[in-house]
Amino acid sequence: MKLRTIALILAAALCLSLAACGSSAQNNTQNNTTQLANTANQTENTVPANNTTNQTENKNRVAKDGAVMQTEDKSMPTRVPAENGTKINMYFGDTLITGVLNDSETAKALISKLPITQHVSRYSHDFCGVTEELPYNEADVHYGWLNGDIDYALNAPYFTILFEDEDVSEQYGYQVNIGVITCPLSDIAALKGDYDVRIELAEEAPASQKSDAAVVYFSRVGNTDFPANVDAVSSASLLSDGGTIKGNAQMMAEWIASEAGCEAFEIVANDPYPADYNATVDQAKTEQRSSVRPTLKSDLSNLEQYKTIYLVFPNWWADLPMPLYTFFESYDLSGKTINVFITHEGSGFSGTINTISQLEPGATVVKGLSVRGGSVSGEEQNIRSWVRNNK
Repeated sequence: MKLRTIALILAAALCLSLAACGSSAQNNTQNNTTQLANTANQTENTVPANNTTNQTENKNRVAKDGAVMQTEDKSMPTRVPAENGTKINMYFGDTLITGVLNDSETAKALISKLPITQHVSRYSHDFCGVTEELPYNEADVHYGWLNGDIDYALNAPYFTILFEDEDVSEQYGYQVNIGVITCPLSDIAALKGDYDVRIELAEEAPASQKSDAAVVYFSRVGNTDFPANVDAVSSASLLSDGGTIKGNAQMMAEWIASEAGCEAFEIVANDPYPADYNATVDQAKTEQRSSVRPTLKSDLSNLEQYKTIYLVFPNWWADLPMPLYTFFESYDLSGKTINVFITHEGSGFSGTINTISQLEPGATVVKGLSVRGGSVSGEEQNIRSWVRNNK
């Protein structure tokens, strides 16, 4: 009992909890404190005072048990939001992190208090801050988390948003899931330091305020069946985003959609391209010489409602990838403004602007930015700036 008291005092002094808050990214000495808290937790082998469940049985209950999960896009949260959940906005300074709260007793108690301002700090795998006590159902207490989870941790208690390390998270206990963020994990992982986060209900915008723009993009990643061990560094058209492989055009499209506050739609061909970069280059040349029109599996008929289209694609052999010819011949974009963004390896826009103008004579075609493939990762701010200045 004495060991537990000493260890918990030390842990509390440095504001860390085994429940969820990870080691500080700025101060490695907190790792040792986490280990102290871990030792204290294991030594006592008990649960919080109002939790009568045996610790061993409790640890068998983990975040993924019964959760609806997606595994296709690792850039997004693992847990699928509750279909009829409550949408919230969380403002980290100028950065908006969106989320959905579930119908748990704890989430309902939090919803009843909104709007609130919650102080949080950045740690190795989460943002975490001491909050006021909320009611909870003992059956909802579990170990671990899924990337993107919003949890209520019982130890302090803490409000937490957990964005990575789900594969090693089951060592952390006494949490109640109350929801999940609905934006890319990279949006919150990019934030650093401390924030007074404004949490409020997200109101559905009136139709007059909804975005009249959409992003349409074609990228190698969505059109190629890559092996699990693909090396992004070895390809000029691929990037690694937090361990997830993305295409250059895909990454640009996500930044544009985020800045414009609009949806993104991908052009996907029925037949995938080769995983090998050079083989894809050769196939693209063959398709171009034969004027092939690859069939598309993506249905983009809902583009009719948008006035502005941000079009993003790679320059293949100084031309559009042939699936884009299929796209333009399938959809009439008359009356719309098409802002064109290109990735390339030295060819720039080539004749693509004129080609698009010929394929869509009723549209206004605007030259956006052409970005060399190897430079895409460093061009986010330039791309966002162009969108802000040309809305």
